[in-house]
Amino acid sequence: MEYFTLLGVVTAIIAVLAWILFWRQRDPGLLVGITALYYWSLYGAWSVVIDKTGGFSGQHYHYLERKMFPVQLDGWYLITLALYAGFIILIELTLLATLTPRRLRPAPRLALRHDAILLLGFAAGIGSYLLMRGKLDAAWAMNTSAYWYTRSQTDEWSTLPQVLNRVALIPPAIGLATLAAGTRSRYFMNVVRPYTWPGYIILLGGMAAFTFVLGNKNEVFTALLAGGLTYAGSLRRPGWKKLGLVLGCGLWFLAAIDFFRATPLSGMQEALSQRATQPMETGRFVASSNEAFAAHFSMYGVLASRTALRFGYSLYSLACSVIPRVVWRDRPRDIYLYYAESVGAISNQGYSLHHATGWYLNFGYAGVAIGGIVLGLVWAGCLNAHRRVRRRSGLLLRLFSIVAPWILVAGIPPLIRAGPEGYKGLLLECILLPVGALAIACRPSAARKKKLVWHAESGWRWEGAH
Repeated sequence: MEYFTLLGVVTAIIAVLAWILFWRQRDPGLLVGITALYYWSLYGAWSVVIDKTGGFSGQHYHYLERKMFPVQLDGWYLITLALYAGFIILIELTLLATLTPRRLRPAPRLALRHDAILLLGFAAGIGSYLLMRGKLDAAWAMNTSAYWYTRSQTDEWSTLPQVLNRVALIPPAIGLATLAAGTRSRYFMNVVRPYTWPGYIILLGGMAAFTFVLGNKNEVFTALLAGGLTYAGSLRRPGWKKLGLVLGCGLWFLAAIDFFRATPLSGMQEALSQRATQPMETGRFVASSNEAFAAHFSMYGVLASRTALRFGYSLYSLACSVIPRVVWRDRPRDIYLYYAESVGAISNQGYSLHHATGWYLNFGYAGVAIGGIVLGLVWAGCLNAHRRVRRRSGLLLRLFSIVAPWILVAGIPPLIRAGPEGYKGLLLECILLPVGALAIACRPSAARKKKLVWHAESGWRWEGAH
């Protein structure tokens, strides 16, 4: 009973703080981000407690216990729940303490050239396909799943296709959302060509097929969140029904990827034809996905096994990760591998490490508090930058200020399933690459209205504002 009581109380506290934040800021990304934090931290705990107390939750996570470690309702699990709850609550309190009041009047809009985004997206998508083509051919010849094969055959170049997939998905998702917002967008003016809409449909359709074959949900989910939040944040009155329909279709597609990812590549066509007559239950996929359990188990594993701390190791690994692994093959590993070895998880399997667990392995209980405060400060910094978009700021700073809250929330799901080293992926794949792509597509001169003005003391001068 004490487990249900704890879960009920902390869930209520998290929900109340989330609503206060939303009421103060009117930013739907806050609700989305906190929901993601709760889902990967505490949502799975309800099923675990139900099953371990004699009930039946209907969830199928028990195979994880065979591969990782058994979970018991003991004192360590109670501490695990308290640490996850404290982690989320600290993030919310940090946001409440550091967010500035909303700015209701944004700076003048930037002109967005969609052809540049499309060109970059097609180049990245084709590049990723060429890098993965050999592995896909091998998976076909071996009659195995492309998902499992591509993850078992890793080398120093393995992360490059993932980066290219994000370049081919996230900036186009933001561009398409801005295009859908039309003339009502508060931040961008669309420079549209006859091929703009067909280009986005072909690009995103092709990337959907490619990620489906690879079994990659992460990049698709990140792009879906980035696009949805961009649309909602760009309009004073978004079309919520249209947005809900798009998100529903996106979740259905994620459910399809999850269902077919273990299918052998050579048998994919037959499997698709057999499944075509059966409905794909999106709600059941979201409610019962095992995504909610692997990361959730991690804190219990290190506590119950009394895993030794590695003081500040993740910060050292994060600093070393600046050097590409193709240059430094023996570069220090991140804290995830230390975790998997310490708890005795079966090797060569994919598990998730909760972000709070990564901070705990570095600094103990204090690390969980530090991690929550750091994430809260980063989130608040992005939101505050968004409120302070200035007409005289440089292009890169303006673009970062505009999209930072949306792409940060989109990056929370992969970050929450990684240690402190996950900030590198957040910075590179969810911030620098999208902002850089948008910078290529935006022309500051197109967003200015300049005129030549005569000044008696200095002569003719160009004057104008962003």
